[in-house]
Amino acid sequence: MIEQAQENDSKHRRGFAFNALTLLGGVVMPAISIIVETTTHMCAETFFDPIPTTWHVVMVVFVPLAHLQVWLAVRKGTTQRGTLLGLANAVAVGISLFYTIVYIPLLPLAFIALLYAGMGLLPMAPAFALISGLFLRRQLRRIASPVFAVKMSGLAAGLAFALTLVALVELPITLTRVGLKMAASASPEQRMRGLQWLRAVGNRDYLLRACYERTGEATDLIGYLFSLEDPVTTEEARQIYYRLTGETFNTRIPPQRLKGHWRPQDTFDFDPDQGGRVIAGKVKGLTLAGSRLDGSVDADAGLSYVEWTLTFKNNSAMQQEARAHVQLPPGGVVSRLTLWANGEEREAAFAGRAQVEGAYQQVVRQRRDPVLVTTAGRDRVLVQCFPVPPKGGEMKIRLGIAAPLMLEDRSRGMLRLPYLLERNFRLAEAVTHAVWIESKKPLDAAGNNRLQPEQPGTNIYALRGTFLDEDLSGPSGLVLLARASEINEAWTRDSFKKDGELTRQFIKERNTPSLARIILVVDTSLRMRPHAQAIVAALKTLPSNVETKLLLADGNGAYAEGASQHAVSGSPQEIGGQLERASFEGGADNVPALIKAWELASERPDSSVVVWIHGAQPILLQPLEELRQRFERRPDGSTLYALQTENGSDRIEEKLDGIASIESVPRMNGLQADLERLFGQLSGQRGRMEFVRISEKSQPPANSPNVKETSAHLSRLWANDEVGQLIAAREKDGVDKAMKVATEYQLVTPVSGAVVLETQEQYRQAGLQPVDAGTVPTIPEPEMVMLMAVVMVIFLWMLYRQKMLPRRGARR
Repeated sequence: MIEQAQENDSKHRRGFAFNALTLLGGVVMPAISIIVETTTHMCAETFFDPIPTTWHVVMVVFVPLAHLQVWLAVRKGTTQRGTLLGLANAVAVGISLFYTIVYIPLLPLAFIALLYAGMGLLPMAPAFALISGLFLRRQLRRIASPVFAVKMSGLAAGLAFALTLVALVELPITLTRVGLKMAASASPEQRMRGLQWLRAVGNRDYLLRACYERTGEATDLIGYLFSLEDPVTTEEARQIYYRLTGETFNTRIPPQRLKGHWRPQDTFDFDPDQGGRVIAGKVKGLTLAGSRLDGSVDADAGLSYVEWTLTFKNNSAMQQEARAHVQLPPGGVVSRLTLWANGEEREAAFAGRAQVEGAYQQVVRQRRDPVLVTTAGRDRVLVQCFPVPPKGGEMKIRLGIAAPLMLEDRSRGMLRLPYLLERNFRLAEAVTHAVWIESKKPLDAAGNNRLQPEQPGTNIYALRGTFLDEDLSGPSGLVLLARASEINEAWTRDSFKKDGELTRQFIKERNTPSLARIILVVDTSLRMRPHAQAIVAALKTLPSNVETKLLLADGNGAYAEGASQHAVSGSPQEIGGQLERASFEGGADNVPALIKAWELASERPDSSVVVWIHGAQPILLQPLEELRQRFERRPDGSTLYALQTENGSDRIEEKLDGIASIESVPRMNGLQADLERLFGQLSGQRGRMEFVRISEKSQPPANSPNVKETSAHLSRLWANDEVGQLIAAREKDGVDKAMKVATEYQLVTPVSGAVVLETQEQYRQAGLQPVDAGTVPTIPEPEMVMLMAVVMVIFLWMLYRQKMLPRRGARR
C-alpha cells in the first residue's frame, strides 16, 4: 500500500511538472513573445518582422489560445469538443512549425542572448510552442475514446490546413517579392511585367520597407527562396518604388506598427540625409516660424533686389538641418547671405563650390553653426542651415537676390517673387510670407488682391501683403510694374573694379525666326495626368506649318533598352490627340527621351528646339553623363526649354546645371497660358524683350530721357552673365576664370557658393574670408531713408551757415 501510494505521488508530481512545462512552453512563452514584439518591435527593427500584418497577429495569437484550451481539456481529463480541440491543436502545431523554421537563423544568437536577462528565450518561443503542442496532442489522444482517437489521427491534414493558412497570409508579401525580382530585371519586357504585377497584387507596405535596410523584412519563405540567388538591393527597390508610385520612398515615412497595425507617421524622427543635397520628407518638429520678403525695384532700369529673411524653429529633442530648394526670379542670382548668430548679423564667404561645400560639411560634423547656399539648376538654389537648436531653438538667415525684370513690352515689367520649391520643414500654424516691395515710382497691384499700395515717404511707393505658401508660387506671386517706355538703356559704375569701368544694359527685342521643328518631350508620370488637357489645348495654338514631334517619357524604362525610341510626328492637333491617348502612371524615366530628342534636334540645330514639359524629378533612374556630354560638346546646338508643372526638386536639371543651352521657362500664370506664351515666341508669332549687358571702359552716357543710371545690382547681373559665358566657352581655364568672377562679385553660381561659419577660426581653417559688411547689397528701411534726408538737410544748412558768417563779419 505504501509503495502504491508513493508511486501515485510520483506520477502526480510528474504530471504536475508536465502540465507546468507544457503550459509554460505552449502558452506563457508564446504570449510573452507576442506582447514583447508588439510593444517593442525588437525583432522587426533588428532582424525581420515576424508579424507584419494584422492577419499575422491573429495567426500567432491563435497558438497560445489553442494550446491553453487543449491544456485545460487534458488537465480535466475530458474529451468534450474533442474534434474541435484536435483541429485547433493541429493548426497551432503547423503555425508553430512555420515560425520555428523562420527563427532557425536566430537560434545561435538566442543562446548567447540567454546571458542577458533571458531575452534569448523569445526566439526560442516557436520551438517551445511546437514541442508543447506535440506533447499536448499526445496527451489528448491518451485520454480520448477509441472513436475520437481515429479522428485525432489526421495530423497531416491539420498541418496541411495550417500551412495553407500561413501561405494565404504570406501571399501578398510573397507576390510582392516576386514582382520586385521581375521589376529589377535587365529586360525591359520583364521589367514592365514586374511593374504591372506589383500594381495589380503588390503589397505597398512591404515594398516601402524594402526601400530601407534589410531590417523589417517579412517572413515569407517562398518569396525569400525565390529571390535568394539574386536579391533586390535597396537602391533597386527605391527605383522600383518611384516607377510604381511616382514619388520617392523617403517622402513616405517607413511604417511604424501601432497595436498590430502598420501606420505611417507624418514626419521623420531622424534625418538620414543631414548635410547632403537630398530633400526628402518633413523632419519632426522643424518648422518655418517666420518669413518676410523686402524688395526694391527700379522698373525703368529693369532691376530688382529682394531680401528674403527666414526663421526656422525646432521643437524636437535633437538638432536638425533645414533644407530647401528656392526658385529664384528668372535670371536671378543670390548676391548676399546672412546668418544671425548670438543676435549679430554675420555675412557669408563666397568661394568655389567645392570649397564652401567642404567647409559646410566639416562644420556640420562638428555640430556648429553654418549656412550654405549653392545652385541646384537654372534659377534655383539649395539652402542648407544647421543646426537649428532643439527644444524651441531658432535659426535666422537672409538671402539677397538680384534679378532682372521680365518685360511684357517696353512699358510693363514683371517681378516673379522667389518661392519654395521643396522643403524638409513644415510651416508653423498661421505663418505667412510677409511681402513689402518698394520703388521710387508708383506701383500698381494690377488686380493682385494679395497686395495693397502704400506710400511710406516722399517719392517712396510700396506694395505690401501677406501670402500663403501656395499663393507665393502661383500667379499671385507675380508683381506687375509700370516703366518709362522711352528708356532703353541703364548704366552704373562698376564698384567692383578700380579702373572706372561701366556696366551698361540695353533692351533688345528679339523676334525668333519661325522654327521648322519642335520636339516635344512629355513626362508621363502619374502626377502629370491632370496637366495633359492644358498641354493639348496649348498645342492647338501652334501654326500648322510647324513640324511637331512627340516623345513620351514612359515609366518602364523602355527607352533605355532601345525599345520605343521613335517620335510621333504630325500636326499640333494630331500630336494633341496622341497625347490624350497616353497613359500616365508611376514615375517616368525622362532621360532616354531627352537623349533621343537631342538627337532629333541636332539634325537641324538652327531650326529645331526641344520643349520638355515635366513634373518634379526627385530621383535619377540612370546616369546623366551621356546627356550632359552631348550638350557640352555641342554648346551651339539646339536649345532645351524646360517647363516644370509643379513644385518639387528636379535632379535632372540640377545635374545639368551650368549648361547655357538649357533654359528654364518661368511659371507666371496657368500651365496653358505659359505654354501658349512659349509656343508663340518659338513660332515667331510673339516677340520677346531681352536685356543685353556689357562691361566697358567709357565715360558715363550723356543725360538723356532714354538713359537711366541705376544701382550696383546691374554689375552683379552682368557678372552672372559673364560666369555663364565662361562656363559655356569650355576654354582650358574657363571654369577658373568663372569662379574668380563669381567670387569677386559675391555671387552664387554653378561654380561658386556662399557659406556662413560660426567663427573666424573656422573661416581660416577652410581658407575662406567673409565679405566686408560694407560691400553687401542692402535695402534701406523707410525710416533710414528719412533719417538720411534729415541729416543731409542739416549738413547743407551748416555748410550754408559757415559760408554766410564770414560775409556778415566783413560787412561789420
